[in-house]
Amino acid sequence: MCAVRAVALARCFGGAVDFQRGRWSSAEQKLRESVQLYRSIGGAFGEAIALQRLGVLLTARGDVAGALGVIDEGVVAGDRAVLRSHCLTRLFAARARNRLAAGDHRGAAESIRAGEETGSRHARCVTCNALLLPEIVRVALGQGDGKRARVAADELGRVAAQYGSRAWRAMAWQSEARVEARSATGTERALDRFESAAALYEEIDYPYEVARCRLAQSELLRARGDDVRAATLHQVASGILAALGAAGIEH
Repeated sequence: MCAVRAVALARCFGGAVDFQRGRWSSAEQKLRESVQLYRSIGGAFGEAIALQRLGVLLTARGDVAGALGVIDEGVVAGDRAVLRSHCLTRLFAARARNRLAAGDHRGAAESIRAGEETGSRHARCVTCNALLLPEIVRVALGQGDGKRARVAADELGRVAAQYGSRAWRAMAWQSEARVEARSATGTERALDRFESAAALYEEIDYPYEVARCRLAQSELLRARGDDVRAATLHQVASGILAALGAAGIEH
């Protein structure tokens, strides 16, 4: 039908699904095509969302610098979009994730601050904020602020329960596990929550997030001296990452 906007939308969602299911080359191709199609019709909102998803993909692949450039392009597009706050909240969440992968904790904290300020200036979108909350947990833990991390993890848990999304429920358990892992007596609960999250990610066919959970479990087990189980889970995570073509992992 030559409906460019519809094709751009289909490519964007197709790329998101391919990323989740581990078809990363196809995902990148579709997302880049979506960006170009949206640019050709001046669709700033769609362009920004496609760039956000592409930035997350490139970060997962280990192309941290390339991903940051893509995310920053998305911020420029999002700033002129009609639904500005929706774009920017997602993009700042992606930037925080990228900065954590680069070891730039100050940059990650600045991105979280920008995302929260964007939300406070507009009616907070539950869906967009749900993508920011896991990164708030990670940044807060990096700053030693366990209280803030727990508040964010609890909020994500409430949202996941309210909307019934399996992906959000897995994200919530993953975030809760990260918080518990930093507490003095939370190792067993953290391992349990990572296990629940990994099982749910497997259910919805999200191998990269399975690997992030397995690697986190491996580190917890190694820290308490359970080297055999730690090695097994590390091998599982490494196998998934190798199959995906991930250069590293920002767990």
